[in-house]
Amino acid sequence: MNPWVTQSQYGYSSWVAEEPNTRQLVLQVDLIPTSLQNTSNPLGWEQSCANGDFNSYATQLGSSLVAAGLQNSVIRLGAEMNGNWETDYIGTTTQEQNLWASCFANEVTGMRQASGENFLIDWNPNACNSNVPFANFYPGNAYVDIVGLDQYDASCQSSGAVTFSQLASEPDGLDAFESFAAAHGKPMSFPEWGLYSSPAGDDPGYVDGIGSTVANGDFAFESYFDAGAQGTMPLATNTTPQSLTEFQKWFGSGS
Repeated sequence: MNPWVTQSQYGYSSWVAEEPNTRQLVLQVDLIPTSLQNTSNPLGWEQSCANGDFNSYATQLGSSLVAAGLQNSVIRLGAEMNGNWETDYIGTTTQEQNLWASCFANEVTGMRQASGENFLIDWNPNACNSNVPFANFYPGNAYVDIVGLDQYDASCQSSGAVTFSQLASEPDGLDAFESFAAAHGKPMSFPEWGLYSSPAGDDPGYVDGIGSTVANGDFAFESYFDAGAQGTMPLATNTTPQSLTEFQKWFGSGS
C-alpha cells in the first residue's frame, strides 16, 4: 500500500523532515476503499471489518506512513462518519453504528502494529448531523487520542444566520461534544471549521466563538478550512475583513 501522501512529488515527507520536532501532518483516512461504499446498507463491510478482515491493510498503511517519515501524524480515521455523504458512513441503525465502532477499533489496532509508529488517532464526527448519540459509534478510549468536531458556520436546524451560542447548543453540537470529551478525558480538536458564504458570510462572531473555545478549552489543534470549496470562504481582506481581523486576534497571522 503506497498512499499518495507518501509519494515524493507532493513534498509532505520532505516538509516534515525539515523540522521533525515541530511539523506534523493531520491526515484524513477512510475506513474502507470507495469500491465498498454502500451508505444505504453498510452492514456488509462493517461486519467484515469488525471481524478483523481489514486489519492487515491498516498495518500496511501504518508501515507506509512510518517509512515515509510520517510516523507522528494525526490520523482522522473515518472522519465525518455521521454524514451520509462519506464512503464509510456509520449507517442508521444501532447495530450498524456499533459495528462501525468495532471496525474503527480494529483498524487502530492494525495501524499501531506498524513498527515505529507514534500516531495520534482523532475520532472526528460532524456537529449536529443525524442526531445519533456519540456513544453509539465511539470505539472506546483505548483507541482514541483526540476527539474532533467539524463545526462550520451553518445551522442544521435553520436556513438563516445564527449566533455562535445558538450553533453550539444545537443537538450534538459543540456544547454536547465538549461534555462528551470531558466525560471521556480526551482533548478536543477542530479539524475543520470555517465560514460559509451563505447564510452568514463574513461572521466575526462565529470566529470569536471558535477562538474563545480553543483558548479556554483542552484543545490539541484547530484547522480553519481555507480551501474555498463547497461554499466555504477563505479568510481575505476583500471578502471577510471582519472575520480575518478576529482570526488574527485569536490565532495570529497563521494557525
